[in-house]
Amino acid sequence: MPILAITRPAVAWGDRADVLAELIAQYADGVIVAGIADLPATEAAFNAGVGSRLSLTLGASLDHSSPQVKGEFEVVLLLDALAPADRQAVLRTGGIDIVVSARRRPYHNISDFTALELDPHNANIVVVKSGYLSPELAPIASPNLMALSNGVVDQFVERLPRLRKVRDTFPFDKDFTYTPETLLSARSR
Repeated sequence: MPILAITRPAVAWGDRADVLAELIAQYADGVIVAGIADLPATEAAFNAGVGSRLSLTLGASLDHSSPQVKGEFEVVLLLDALAPADRQAVLRTGGIDIVVSARRRPYHNISDFTALELDPHNANIVVVKSGYLSPELAPIASPNLMALSNGVVDQFVERLPRLRKVRDTFPFDKDFTYTPETLLSARSR
């Protein structure tokens, strides 16, 4: 059973490549990353064809503050669609299969993977960009991890900039003393 890593903030744009960069740096093997919304990479894969090797930059095609991953990728599979915006490709680098798509889309169901000839049951690690653990993926997770990565929907609140801060506030600030004070609401009177 695979480790299932869910990257939460990445879902807003769906084109962040932070986790992919770290997986590559760690020489991860048996990994599925689904997916990265990247129209230029998807178009390049379709133009090159299955079996081709491409020098690509993945990520930051929508959110330009996102990190990018540059490297050599093999085109493993192309999933064409009636609408070009629905096309998807599977790219491989090392032991990592990366799903790129022409537009943002979720990968919540087993059928999302099998349509791409990927088997999440037999992967060592499956990375999906989602706000929650989907019911179909939950049974295969051992364990499931929620990665609070950077992004436009960053839920690691201590990391968020606070430009209009008036006073120290937990959890943003921790080095201050606080004495709780009981205040009754106007409705309680």
